Amino acid sequence: MGISLQRSVLSQWPLLALLALLWGCAALPVPVPDLDAFIQRRAACDHARGEFPDPPDPQRVREVVMQVAKYCTGTDAQLAALKNHYRFDAAVSHRLAAFEPQIEKTVK
Repeated sequence: MGISLQRSVLSQWPLLALLALLWGCAALPVPVPDLDAFIQRRAACDHARGEFPDPPDPQRVREVVMQVAKYCTGTDAQLAALKNHYRFDAAVSHRLAAFEPQIEKTVK
């Protein structure tokens, strides 16, 4: 009885190996450093874009304009490049689709 149980388990090893491989593929997504850096920069940009004072305070407006220039300049091109680079990665493409493609033209 012990030998037949061993044979039964041993005959299932290819299935167990396949399941282990599939489990590894279903793990958490691997961080994408350039994507994560873009998302952080774009969050700072979006925050700065929402900081324009109402009513306008000239000093605060100058500060916000400097923040917008610092964090937003180049993000349109960076977003387009990331979308092109990760066009075949559905998970990354989905994350990038959440961003407005042309914010710099509305800022200037």
